[in-house]
Amino acid sequence: MTPASQARTPVRSAPLRRRRTPTKPDEAPAIDTAPTDTAPTDTATPEQPSPAVNLTKPERTGPVADPDELVSSLSYRERRQRRMAAAPGGDDAAPVTKVSALRARSDRSILAWVATGLAVIVIVGCLVASSVFAIALGRIDHQRNLRAEYSSFAQLMTVTMTSLNPGNVDSAMKTMADKTSGTAQQRLNESMGQAVSLIRDQKLDVQSTVISDAVTKADDDEGTVIVVYGWQMKPTDPKEQTIVQTFRWRVDITRINGELKMTDFEWVT
Repeated sequence: MTPASQARTPVRSAPLRRRRTPTKPDEAPAIDTAPTDTAPTDTATPEQPSPAVNLTKPERTGPVADPDELVSSLSYRERRQRRMAAAPGGDDAAPVTKVSALRARSDRSILAWVATGLAVIVIVGCLVASSVFAIALGRIDHQRNLRAEYSSFAQLMTVTMTSLNPGNVDSAMKTMADKTSGTAQQRLNESMGQAVSLIRDQKLDVQSTVISDAVTKADDDEGTVIVVYGWQMKPTDPKEQTIVQTFRWRVDITRINGELKMTDFEWVT
């Protein structure tokens, strides 16, 4: 190559260095993205604004962990610190939390005492009701036994004193002496003598049957029974008609030395 041709050939030069645009304090600096090995050109290309770099923390796009699992994986101290930090006032709220816990525990204790007291009252009430019920049942049973005792005794005395024949008058007189007292014994002594003589002489057969009875009084010491009985007398002469009548007695009974005695009787209508 001749020196003249060399003088006409353009000489390659390095590209002009681009000026860096000043950035604001709150913006990220622009990044020069122009290649350094591009071919030279005679005219300068216009400057292009470079994209700003985002310096904020990118959001996580992966799977999010379960908060419960995160909390369960923490230690007791870390969980307590998280609760204290989340509470209003931070560390200052810790005494309030303790006071609230103590107050809640006190309220639970009061409720427990109240529930226990109510349970005790209910149990005592049930026991008292059971005792009263048992006493009432005992009194009812006792009263029922007394009425049955007075009723049986009144029926026995009525049949014994009004069922007479020549074969049982002696036992009837003995029963009258043992089972009667007071006014009843006095009145029977006056009437039974004549009745026994008449039955023995005429060989009469007198039978009586209790139809019904009703206890009108029954306590531990005294009782009164109304007895309705049928009385019939068979005469010795078969041609004569059997006499049948109905009577009503009021029998007064008294317990003397632990034994029942017929103390009075009266014909009633």
